[in-house]
Amino acid sequence: MSEQWVERSRANLLPLSETNNFEDALKEWIYTGYSNDLEIANEHCELCEHSHIRYQFEIENKYNGNTLLVGSECINKFGILSIDEKGHILNHQQSKSKVNRDKNSLIKKSKEKLLINKLVELAQKDNEFNIQSFIDYYQSRKAFTPKQLFLLIWRFDKTGISYKPSMFTMTMRRHSEQAQLQQMDTWKIEKILPCMKSHQKQWGKNNIISFRNK
Repeated sequence: MSEQWVERSRANLLPLSETNNFEDALKEWIYTGYSNDLEIANEHCELCEHSHIRYQFEIENKYNGNTLLVGSECINKFGILSIDEKGHILNHQQSKSKVNRDKNSLIKKSKEKLLINKLVELAQKDNEFNIQSFIDYYQSRKAFTPKQLFLLIWRFDKTGISYKPSMFTMTMRRHSEQAQLQQMDTWKIEKILPCMKSHQKQWGKNNIISFRNK
């Protein structure tokens, strides 16, 4: 930890704590479990003052109820404990795991929201696209089949809508989904290849001739 980072945190934490000792003051605070995605990284951490914060996590003083909205790094680096759904205080490792899970959950929800927004944008530009069936399927399985994924990529390219391959998740757990990929033309596979996970690409190399040199 840099001394400047610690000094800023000390200056912001002590006035809201019951003690004037920084190490003891940290023990007064807990992560409440409340977290928020601002969608734009335009806030600062109220503890260390680090800028460009997108994901906020609330910590609360156990004795006076004061709260701060901070970044996940401050909670983990300063060893601030968390409480679970039943109000029990977790140990350091459990607390760190909870903070990381909550942050990953925010990132996942953000990704899902971005994808839904892109589907809506596609439906507005492509009247032939049945958005609801794709949304319903995605909300049910959090992924698309190989055929669905190719159709989406093809329509995004056709309408000129920008997208990132990381937005998409492909599922091929079922035999029918694996068969879709096996029966797909090479040029179609190349369209969805950037969206595939490493283990899916490896499966393709083991089971599809046209995949061998990908």
